[in-house]
Amino acid sequence: MKIDAVILAKSTMWGNFCVAGLDMHSGMWVRFVSYGDGEPLSDSQMMFINDSGSCNPLDVARIRIVHRMPRKNHTEDCMIERDAWLKLGRLTVEEVLQVHEAESYRYIFGNGREYVDEEEMSQLRLRYSLILIKAEKFRLYLERNLEGKVKYRAEFIHNNRHYSSIRVTDPEYTSGGSINLETAYLVMSMPAKPFIIEGYMGRYYKLIAKILPPQS
Repeated sequence: MKIDAVILAKSTMWGNFCVAGLDMHSGMWVRFVSYGDGEPLSDSQMMFINDSGSCNPLDVARIRIVHRMPRKNHTEDCMIERDAWLKLGRLTVEEVLQVHEAESYRYIFGNGREYVDEEEMSQLRLRYSLILIKAEKFRLYLERNLEGKVKYRAEFIHNNRHYSSIRVTDPEYTSGGSINLETAYLVMSMPAKPFIIEGYMGRYYKLIAKILPPQS
């Protein structure tokens, strides 16, 4: 089975990449995963057969998949075949929005916080983990934890609601300094498994997998 998809996110995950995009024909979300329990992809698994290097956001690629493998809230997951990808071209953000309009939510992934806890998750029964939204007053900033490690966070307004402390995993923006954008399109995702903190209920942290300025 083949899928022609525009890649919208190639975010860092456990030393590899979480790769997601939109089916060019249906406009539906797809996340490309490796063998096993929905493992992220290495760069070598995304090499183009007809172009140098591997895929990047806004590339359009033809990808062979073994089958769809929905699990929990990750209904978009598709297991890829072990062969090279075919590059079909590239899109602008404006062209992406013709494939799939920006989504609007009263609450992003069910609430106004930076995470959804396990109890909420069971109540919300979310059956999706990828969204594309338009954000206003977007600010990317850096925080340091107790060990001095830098973490990238963002705050923004969506649908007249303020969000803050949202984790950023877009490698294009997690190696520099802070930025401010009047508007930006954001690919946001959630993990399939909660992050466990001893003494606390598990948390599904909301992630900004890709930041897309309107002129991209």
